[in-house]
Amino acid sequence: MNTDKNNYKKKINEIIKKIHIPDRAYPVIRYIALGAAALVLIYASYSLTNSYLDYKEDEAKYAEINEMFHSQSDDNQNKKNSKKNMSYSSSITTWKWNYKAMLRYNDEAKGYIKLDGTRIQYPIVEHEDNKYYLKRGSDKVSNGAGAIFLDYRTAGLDGRICILYGHNMMDGSMFKELMNFRDSSFAKAHQTFDVYVGYRHYIYYAFSTFSAKDDNDSIYQYGFEDDDSYQEWLNTVAGKSTFKFDNKLPGINDKVILCSTCVDNYGNRQIVCIYRGEEVVD
Repeated sequence: MNTDKNNYKKKINEIIKKIHIPDRAYPVIRYIALGAAALVLIYASYSLTNSYLDYKEDEAKYAEINEMFHSQSDDNQNKKNSKKNMSYSSSITTWKWNYKAMLRYNDEAKGYIKLDGTRIQYPIVEHEDNKYYLKRGSDKVSNGAGAIFLDYRTAGLDGRICILYGHNMMDGSMFKELMNFRDSSFAKAHQTFDVYVGYRHYIYYAFSTFSAKDDNDSIYQYGFEDDDSYQEWLNTVAGKSTFKFDNKLPGINDKVILCSTCVDNYGNRQIVCIYRGEEVVD
């Protein structure tokens, strides 16, 4: 902050010299400029503090949601585990998706997305527009981190294609870790997602990751006229991938989720495309 303040003072002094201000007015203007700089720094500190509090509130909120799906393992399962693991404890819990509980929490919940080894483990919600969850958490309460939400213009998680949006948060939450797919070692280690659609659980396979503009109509599509146009879109997004995944490429009978997050404030987005694989019986 001291460096910013010194640079600000230097620029003010340069501007004042160019204006040819009378010497007696110079000290007054100088103090006004310094006061303005101080106010800017105070406001910046206030904004950073609010952001930090938002991050902590968001972290606690989603930890609480995640805890909703932890349940005590039954005795028979515990006995089986005890034979294999000498560190067996009766307090063993398992994570199990409970769509009814999620609907009680938010009646606009559509599912859940998880990427093992990352902070991507969030409910998927959908509103009648794309603005609502930009500044609201999955509990519908105002929060700068927002939520992971479906583009209302697509056919939902059971459609041919749907788009999921999430903020690129500085604390690493929401869809921040989609940026890690720019690193080949990360992409290689994270080729499958768990996606819960209503009451069902599916494995989804990553097949493309790349950057694009948010107004690129050839990427951000919401439906297709026929099989040929869908196949053309699949070929387009697969061809843009900066990493070659081990998974096969999807076809016209596959359902695709396009996960999107902001790269910057100029419309650039990081995208990870995944397609539905086998259903898992939990």
